Amino acid sequence: MSTTPRLPSAVDGVPAHIGSVLQHAPDVRAAFDAMYATLLGRGTVGMDVKEALRLRNAAVSDCGL
Repeated sequence: MSTTPRLPSAVDGVPAHIGSVLQHAPDVRAAFDAMYATLLGRGTVGMDVKEALRLRNAAVSDCGL
C-alpha cells in the first residue's frame, strides 16, 4: 500500500490526506467518522489492544509510521 495519496485534497492549499480528501464527500466523511467512533468506543476489547492493533496494521500496510 502506498503512502502517496491517489486523490487530490478538496481544500485549497492543504496537502492531500484522509481528512482533506474526504471533504469531497461530506456525507461519506460523516459516515466514516461515525463508524470509526463505534469501532473505537464500543466493544469488549480494551483501548490498549485496539491501539496496538491499529499501530501494527499501520506498520504492516506501510501507512507512513
